[in-house]
Amino acid sequence: MSTSGIARNDGSQNVHFIGKDISYNTVGIGTTDTVKVGRIPAGSMICDARVRITTAFNAATTNVLTVGTSAGSDADIVGASEVVEGSTGMTIVLTGASLTFSSDTDIYVKYTQTGTAATTGAASVVITYIPPNW
Repeated sequence: MSTSGIARNDGSQNVHFIGKDISYNTVGIGTTDTVKVGRIPAGSMICDARVRITTAFNAATTNVLTVGTSAGSDADIVGASEVVEGSTGMTIVLTGASLTFSSDTDIYVKYTQTGTAATTGAASVVITYIPPNW
């Protein structure tokens, strides 16, 4: 999936999505940075966020994966306590469903860790949304 500056809207009345595969060592995923997942069009409604941990994150003390609308540290779509990063599996989060988008909005994922640094960890992040095509 391209992380270009264009919001994805094919003009149909269908659920759309943006997604990104990340790992513990993805460039930009660190403590003060984030990775862009994609852009949601103005007027869209988030259905849910899905985080599938495909390889457990193994930092010694904490592993935290968040998803939000601000580069840096935001977690208004997937909060710090909503995903179990140390185990494989799928988490479906509805937290971001109440967000409104008055303009095209970038979505970011962030992974933070404490203690001995992780040597494993991978996830797929997918945000489903309905663009304003009604």
